[in-house]
Amino acid sequence: MLLDTADIPQADQIWDVARVPEAIDRGRLTTEAIAEYIGMKVLRQGHYYTQAARILGLVAEGEPGDDPQLTILGRSFARSNRAEQRTYLRRLLLQRDPMRAVIVAIRMAPAGLERTAVAQVLQGLAPLADSTAYRRAQTVAAWLTAVDLADWREGRLFYTGPDLPMPPSTPSASGLVS
Repeated sequence: MLLDTADIPQADQIWDVARVPEAIDRGRLTTEAIAEYIGMKVLRQGHYYTQAARILGLVAEGEPGDDPQLTILGRSFARSNRAEQRTYLRRLLLQRDPMRAVIVAIRMAPAGLERTAVAQVLQGLAPLADSTAYRRAQTVAAWLTAVDLADWREGRLFYTGPDLPMPPSTPSASGLVS
């Protein structure tokens, strides 16, 4: 296990995650204010979306109760247009776990991966219950498809992003290193 369960995103809409740095940049510093800014989210979702922005490296780690702070990347991201943000998001998803690990697993599966296999990759990274892993697999897949790094075909997720070299030792769909 490499990650904490909090490091596996549970904010389904990546473009709402992308609005979190903008909200913080405009002085919305409470979870409630961020939730309101990104639109119709309940307080709990404001936390999930802020946490997702942290997973992407747009919001800095802080102590519990501290106001969220943007990273240097987060400040630049907040002031970028949508096309530039899409480029940022694609790069971040390719580079940051757990999305990177899912991408590697998808690329190693010529027939694509079912959602349960994506969930297994996440369970190889963090101690997630089956039902939690299954829900969060949907989130990660939604992020990848939203920025055209993956596509669902016949119930399987396929990689559709740029051709990249495979790392020498990568996690497989079962979470094992091959």
